[in-house]
Amino acid sequence: MEVSPEAVLSRLRPLLLAVHEALAAGVAVSHQIHRQHGWQPSADPHLDRQLVRRHAMEQLRPWAASVGEQLTFDVGDSGAESLGLPMSGLIVTTDTDVLRVWHSEDGELPPGDTRALQAYYDQSPTRQTQLVLEGAPPAGNHLALLWADRAGALSRLELVRPWWRGGRHPEADWRVDLLRQPA
Repeated sequence: MEVSPEAVLSRLRPLLLAVHEALAAGVAVSHQIHRQHGWQPSADPHLDRQLVRRHAMEQLRPWAASVGEQLTFDVGDSGAESLGLPMSGLIVTTDTDVLRVWHSEDGELPPGDTRALQAYYDQSPTRQTQLVLEGAPPAGNHLALLWADRAGALSRLELVRPWWRGGRHPEADWRVDLLRQPA
C-alpha cells in the first residue's frame, strides 16, 4: 500500500471532501447556535467542538452507508481504554486507512500520552532513512485530519501522517493543507 501524500490524497479524495463539507457544516451550525443564544464559543470550547463533531458525524452517516463496508465510524463510545480523543475527535476507518479527526488550533498533533495514541503514531515514516532493525515500528497507514475554525468558518484543515519516535510528541511524516488543495 502506497502511503505518499499523493497516493493517500488520490485514494481518500471523496472521503476527505465529505469530511471537509461535514466539518464546515458543523462549524456553521455551532456558530449559528452560539449566535442565536448570544453565547461566546470561547466560554465553553468543549460545547463548540462537540456540536461540530456531532453535526459532522450525523452528516457523514448517510454518506458512509452509500459506500457500504468500505467505511466505518467509531467515536470512542466502546467503553474501552481511552483513545485519547478530545471532544472534537472522530475516527473514520476505510479498508486501507484509519483517519482520526481532531480539533487543533495550532496544527499540533495530540501528545502521545496514552498507549492507544502511541500505538496509533507508531508507524514507519514514508521515506525510511534508517536501517530497519528488530523492534522497528510496524507498517500501517494512520492519518490525522486537524481542523480549526474562526468566525464560523474552517480556518485549518490539514491531513497529517504522524510518526512517533518515542517521547511525548509525535512528528509529522508529511502534512498537506487541504484548504489550499485544488478540488
